[in-house]
Amino acid sequence: MDNPLVSIIVSCYNHEKYIAECILSVVNQTYQNIELIVIDDGSSDNSPEILRELRDKYGFFLEIQENIGLSKTLNKAIRNYAHGKYIAGCGSDDFLALDRIEKQVRYMEAHPEYAMVFGEVYVVDSNSEIIEDLRIIDPVVDPVKSLQFESLVESNPIPAMTVILRKDVWEECGGYNENTIVEDLDMWLKIAYNYKIGYMNEYLAYYRWQGANITLHTVRMCKAVWDILLSWENKVSPAFARKMLTRRSAYYFNILARLQKKESFKYLKWSLSYFYFDSYVLTNYLKGLGKFLFYWKKNYQAWV
Repeated sequence: MDNPLVSIIVSCYNHEKYIAECILSVVNQTYQNIELIVIDDGSSDNSPEILRELRDKYGFFLEIQENIGLSKTLNKAIRNYAHGKYIAGCGSDDFLALDRIEKQVRYMEAHPEYAMVFGEVYVVDSNSEIIEDLRIIDPVVDPVKSLQFESLVESNPIPAMTVILRKDVWEECGGYNENTIVEDLDMWLKIAYNYKIGYMNEYLAYYRWQGANITLHTVRMCKAVWDILLSWENKVSPAFARKMLTRRSAYYFNILARLQKKESFKYLKWSLSYFYFDSYVLTNYLKGLGKFLFYWKKNYQAWV
């Protein structure tokens, strides 16, 4: 009972270059009472072969399946195979600090009022070297207020690969939303609405930065987060819903106005429809209008 079981879930997809580093960071944890559950989600590279070799050496659970997507794979792994009091995860191209689970279990056992706890994350390149001064997630401004529902709808400072949460809370929240690409934010909001979230000011994991089509990725992420927030419109007070949706849509108008004018205009119209104004909203309007009216790039084809 002093060392409760922790279920660590790894969903792998085409990360043959990094999956061994990920797995080794789990099996070499200083905390011993761990069950590692690995599902390869239809990789077309050499990941399944590498995982089989690692499974034979370290004895963790492995399943190779046809591709069904991250959220469905996580739900399957937890519902069908996880037996731990706590659940943790790691992306198949990321890796963990070796004392992460030990520190977090001790924290959670000492603070039963928390449903989950998370920490800071290093950003690393393809060679696992830390990239200095690159922040990919919002900072924790206040360890209490930043983690309340009212703050999380505006700013998400929680790196998923540093989270450990109680399995019973995960079950009460109905598992991960399988209809979104921001299943982590959706889960954090559900938890924050009913429970407390803890924060450890320590670096607990390493996130792999590989670059991306930033413009297209931003459009998809904006749409996904917007849909999640809309799902809360009738669950919170009308006044808070107007504030939440106006501020978010004004912000999206601002960040999309330079290169995604058609998409940004949708958020401007939505923002104006809620009849809520404050300095944050007005600032985003002004910045967005400047970009929308005065910045045009010829032959730009990224309308979505």
